[in-house]
Amino acid sequence: MSPLRWALTIVAVGAGLVSVFALFLDNDQTKLPLLVAALAVFGIAVGVLGFGLASTAVRVGEEQRMGRALGVAFVGGLFVLMAAGSLGLAIVLGILAGGL
Repeated sequence: MSPLRWALTIVAVGAGLVSVFALFLDNDQTKLPLLVAALAVFGIAVGVLGFGLASTAVRVGEEQRMGRALGVAFVGGLFVLMAAGSLGLAIVLGILAGGL
């Protein structure tokens, strides 16, 4: 795994932990902006990881390892779906918070 993927994984896990903190533990005025920022960072990191996995699936498929290519493509697609959901939720919560 490349250093960029390690860094993006660490960023995604960190943003997920911040989201959990904002949802369940924070009772301050900064709860909603913290959640919006964490969801946006999580969505961007997971989206980049998903597109990276798509290119890995193509490379593995060219090496005639179709089962592994299909698995990597499936996981990459799940990552991109998670990114779309978290970015969409961040946009909606940002609008509700009066960010625009």
